[in-house]
This record gives sequence, C-alpha cells and structure tokens, in this order.
Amino acid sequence: MRRIAFLVLALTGCASAPDPSTEVSSGRSGAVGIREITEAVPASGRLTLSQQESFQMPLAEQALALPSYPESLLAQRLPPQIVCLRVGIGADGKVVGTWPSPNADGCPGPDDVDARFRDAAAATAAQWRFDPAFRCVFPDAATKARAGALGCLGGREVPQAVTLAYRFVFEQQGGRGKVRLGD
Repeated sequence: MRRIAFLVLALTGCASAPDPSTEVSSGRSGAVGIREITEAVPASGRLTLSQQESFQMPLAEQALALPSYPESLLAQRLPPQIVCLRVGIGADGKVVGTWPSPNADGCPGPDDVDARFRDAAAATAAQWRFDPAFRCVFPDAATKARAGALGCLGGREVPQAVTLAYRFVFEQQGGRGKVRLGD
C-alpha cells in the first residue's frame, strides 16, 4: 500500500514539477534551491540488495523546508553559493546528522563555502522528518516478482538507515531573491 501511495505521489509530482531551468521569483531577499543528488555520490558504501530484496527510499513526511539566505551575507551580493550535504536518516525516519558532501559532481569542498551557508543548510536539514526507508525481504525471488508494483506484499519490511545527498543553491540577484532547483 505504501509503495502504491509513493508511486501516485511520485507521478503527481512529475506531472506538476516546474521546469528546473526556470527561475521563480521570490519576495524574500535571499533564496535557496534544493535538489537531491544521491546518484552523483560515488557508489562505494551503497546498499547492495539480494535477488529477494527490494528497497523503498525514505519519503519526506511533508515538503522539505528550505533554509533562509543568511541575512548577514546579503549586502555582499555574492555569486550563487552551492552547499552539498549528506543527510543521515535513521531507521526511525529522523535525521541523525548532516555532513559536507564534497565528493559529488559539482560540489565545492567544505572550505570553499562560507560556513554560514553550510550552517543554515545543516540546521534546516536537521529538522526534516521522513517515513523511514526500508528493505523489503521476500522469502524468495519468485515472491518478489509476484509482488511487482504492489510493494512489499508477501515480504517483510525492515527499516533501514540511509544517507542521502542534497545540493542547496543560495543565490540573490539585483537585491532580490530567486529560487531555482540547482544543478
């Protein structure tokens, strides 16, 4: 049931997602874009599943809040600043920690970004909550195949702690904030 709900939400999100190349004006003085970039992180340390297992990514309990542009940096009129973070999500769905993620493509090193941007992103990500990720363990590969799009039907859900990587883009233009989903 959870997998079907996720599929419906995912398809709905795809149907209504804005064009990522389009910038959306914000009435605020600072703006942030966010994009999940886990696939850009090196494969070492990724979870490996057996033929009788499937995996369900964690689902945000609500829209992920975005950090505010640090007020103390607005007067500097900085170029866009990118902050990449790994976000650890426990088996209970709570964020257990955040760490710089400089290994993903297009991510600056932690020393190349003002710590106030990184701190703003980390403080906001620490407040996120998720329905936990889980491995679905089936008795055998045939049962997994029969379950198909029905998710974990015939299997056992095992909550799984995971780490995802996110890219935050802090930018301003002409003294006004803009929001874009960043590359």
